[in-house]
Formats: sequence, structure tokens, C-alpha cells
Amino acid sequence: MIRPREWATLILLIAAQCGLILWEAPRPTHVDGVPLLRVAAPRMERVSTTISPYGPGFEHELLALFAEGRGYLLEMIEVQTPAEAWEALHSGEVDLVVGVGGVEPESLESPVVAGPVYATSRPVLVHSTKRYTLRNEQDMCENPILTTEQHYLTDSLQEEGQGLDCEPWTDKVEGVRVSPVLDTLNEDRARFALVDDWSYSLWQPFFLGVKPARSMGKEVSYRWFWRSANSELHADLSRFWEEREGDSRLAVLHEKYFGFLPEDVDYYDVQSLTRALQSALPRYHDTILKHGRKNGIDPLLLTAVIYQESRFVADATSKTGVRGLMQLTQNTARVLGVDRLDPVQAIDGGARYLKMLWDAFEPMELEPWDRWFFTLASYNQGLGHVYDAIALSKSMGGTGSTWHELKKVLPLLAWQKYYSQTKHGYTRGYEAVAFVESIRYYYYIMHGLVSLSRPEAEYLGPLVSAIPSGWPAVI
Repeated sequence: MIRPREWATLILLIAAQCGLILWEAPRPTHVDGVPLLRVAAPRMERVSTTISPYGPGFEHELLALFAEGRGYLLEMIEVQTPAEAWEALHSGEVDLVVGVGGVEPESLESPVVAGPVYATSRPVLVHSTKRYTLRNEQDMCENPILTTEQHYLTDSLQEEGQGLDCEPWTDKVEGVRVSPVLDTLNEDRARFALVDDWSYSLWQPFFLGVKPARSMGKEVSYRWFWRSANSELHADLSRFWEEREGDSRLAVLHEKYFGFLPEDVDYYDVQSLTRALQSALPRYHDTILKHGRKNGIDPLLLTAVIYQESRFVADATSKTGVRGLMQLTQNTARVLGVDRLDPVQAIDGGARYLKMLWDAFEPMELEPWDRWFFTLASYNQGLGHVYDAIALSKSMGGTGSTWHELKKVLPLLAWQKYYSQTKHGYTRGYEAVAFVESIRYYYYIMHGLVSLSRPEAEYLGPLVSAIPSGWPAVI
């Protein structure tokens, strides 16, 4: 005979097996006494990067800044669509949603609240270069426009259609990733797509068969979203964003991940780079690998410097008299004890010189990437002039410790009003900025080519395997 309690147990077991009851352990709110912060974010390059060498990703690093500063343990939960992120937030599965644009605070239902705007983007219509660009507005109605599952993209098309005699129509891909959309156009499987310009700028160098046709719609705002019901988290997040209004941390982070991207991509320049990596790099591959390792420098960065300086031309000569693969001055080559026209010696000397400049900034205790950007600027215009820019930045109320500041100050050293105040006088500081930004861009492209397993990865892959431990710091 089955007792009542046994009947109850049996019924529960049958219900569970039939899917009528979902057994779920309570989600932990702390780990070893540390509060756990669960964050839902769509799979996007600007959230968690797959191609950038500069860190884990803009949003990811911004979240780490909050979590470390407020004593939270961070748990990232990747979602495919914004709808999944909202569902997770409303159900309490996550505490915070990031990386979702185009949502205004007035559209939110309590207890979800929004932080301040920290970035903006704009929808941009792009086209396959194998087909006509946008010739007239009617083209937008006669061809399907590929989009991701970001609602503001279709919203902008609907707004555009209000002024047309026809209605644009979309063909959505699953998720919010931009790369599959661009790949479809790059392979000539569609004519038009609508993407956000923030994401497009990150992927554009890798899809040269796609070009922008026109910007569309209004700017889209990005914010963080959380539940105000968690009063402690609500207070911490509110204070975090209030503090961002009084410091430059957000701007410095934005500079690190996006500051080097050109407003208009030079397609010929990118194609020249990829051709050179296949035709010229193999001649110097082993030497770059050897001296990158010897000096604790990522061989890909060393390759980017060589390409920027000489385009892999061993006897290259500039109008200022610098020569060779790494464009060393006669005096610098003499100090280093190398023949600057000998490719092996030039790479050896250039790598050692970069390491010497890096070491010169050790007393400043800079963030590693800022220190490398200072090092590259010094390689171009001289250490003394970079010291002058640092001093000038401080005299203007800055810290002199970030590239975000220094790239604004260096060009001033070409003006008498400013260089007259310095120890080393006039210099073409604007050239130093262009030099650093070009190397950052080439380095980014090369790293992305490897990550995406493009044909050039055959020549670059072994260099990636030699990236020093702890990079970008140098031991």
C-alpha cells in the first residue's frame, strides 16, 4: 500500500519527467563572499573582441573597470539577440544588459532603468562593390536590404520609407553580428545591407568588397540597463556613471579600441598591405621572429613598424635621410652598431631601439599600451620631443600619461607659441601622431587576418605564436 507522502513524491517525479515541473537550483548571488554581477551582452565585436589585439573588448573592459572598482565578480553571459538580453534581465537571470543600442529610457518598464549615454552610432547603408551602389532611392525598395536583429536598423528603414513612394523591405540574418552580413555582400550574394557605423568601422578592413553608400536615420544611443530593485547595485552603477562625467577613463578606453580607425578606409592601402605580407614578409620572417623574441616585442607589431617605415623595401630612403627597412638615422645606426641598409642588422637595430625607448618610460608607470604608443612616437620624432609633449600636457592641466592626451598635444609642437616653451623646440608632432595611428591600424589588421584565418595567416600565424608572455608589457 502506498502512503499519502509516497503518493505525493511519486506524482512529483512523474510531473518532473513529463516536463511539468522544472527543477532549478537557486542562482548564487555571491562567490566566496564576493557579490556576483551577471551581465547579458549580444555577441558583438565591440563587446568582446575576436580580432583586436588591444584587449578583451571595449564593453568587456568597461565592465571590468566597474566590477573591480566596486568589488564585484563579473560573469559575462553571451546572448544572440537583444530580445534574449531583455528576457534575461526581466526574469532576474542577469543583473545588467550592455551592448544594446537604440533603447530610450521612457520606453522601459519598471523596475528596469537606464544609465547615461556613453556612445552613439548611426545606421549606414552599404553595398557590394560587385554591384551598383545606391543610384536613387527607388533602389532601396527594389532590392532586399540585409540587416541584423537590431530593431533600430529596421526602424530607420521604416522612417526612410515614409518619405518614399515605396516601402523598403529587409531580410534579417539571425543574431546581431555584423560580419556574416558583410561576408554575404563581399561574396556578392546580396547588393545592400544596413549596419551600424560603429561595428562597420571595426570590420571594414576585412571586407574590401563592401563599401558605404550613405548614412541613414538618426543617431543611436548606447546605455547600460539594470534593475533598480537591487538597491545596492543600483547605487553602485549610478555612482560609477557619475564618476565618468568627471574623469577621462571612458575617453581613454574609447581611444584604445577605436581611436586609430580611419574615417575613410583607403582600400588601396589595405590591399597593398595584404599583398606585401604574402610577397615580401617571407624574406624577413625569421629575422623578425628572432629579434621580436629577443627584445620582448610582439613580432606582429615589429612587422607593422617595418611596413609603415619602408613597405619592406631594404634600401628605402626618406627625404629626411633616414634609410633602410626600419628607417634609422645615421646617428642612431652608429650608436646601435648596425648597417642600416643590411636587412638583418636593420631589424636587429630597430628592435633594440624600440626596447631602449620602451625602457626610457619605465619611471612613468604608464599603462602598457599607452607606453607603447609613447615609444612609437619617440621612434618617429625622438624621445626628447615626446618628453616635451608630456610636460606641455601637464602644463595644460592634463596628466601627460595617456595617448589620448598626447595625440592632442604633439601637433602643437609645430607651433612657435608652444614649442618655444619646450626644451627641445620645434618638431613635426603631427607626423608622430599619424605614424603611431598607422602602425596601430596595420597591427590591428594583421592580428585580425590571423584571427579570421585569411590567406595571409599562413605568413603571420607563426609570428603570433611568438607573442611574449604578458604582452603588451615587456619583461
